[in-house]
Amino acid sequence: MTEHPNVRLIRRGYASFAAGDLDALRDLMVDTVVWHEPGRSPLGGDYEGQQGVAEFLSKLRDLSDGTFTMELIDVLATPERAVALQEETARRADRELDMSSAVEFEIHCGKITEVTVYHDDTYHFDEFWS
Repeated sequence: MTEHPNVRLIRRGYASFAAGDLDALRDLMVDTVVWHEPGRSPLGGDYEGQQGVAEFLSKLRDLSDGTFTMELIDVLATPERAVALQEETARRADRELDMSSAVEFEIHCGKITEVTVYHDDTYHFDEFWS
């Protein structure tokens, strides 16, 4: 069975993030992409445009001294969307982040147009980054 093109797109995105290649990641998004990050931590909110999303993803690494990782567990796809199940880990001083999230990607014409994140424990996520 052939892998769905949206699954391939999301796998490329996760591989680019893991490699620290934010330019390759930008190429997978439309210029007007919007990323919705839940919660009330300093990272919660909406990030607009390729540059805004890249800056947000850089903050995850910077604020965790490079320890933030997203392990892709699985991807579910339809013609206009994909949902990635992931495990997030990071360390900050005496704090540790280890949680699951679902990330919904809206996709049009082979590019990511909108991203919405759903953490399994938003309070823990907020506490870690605050």
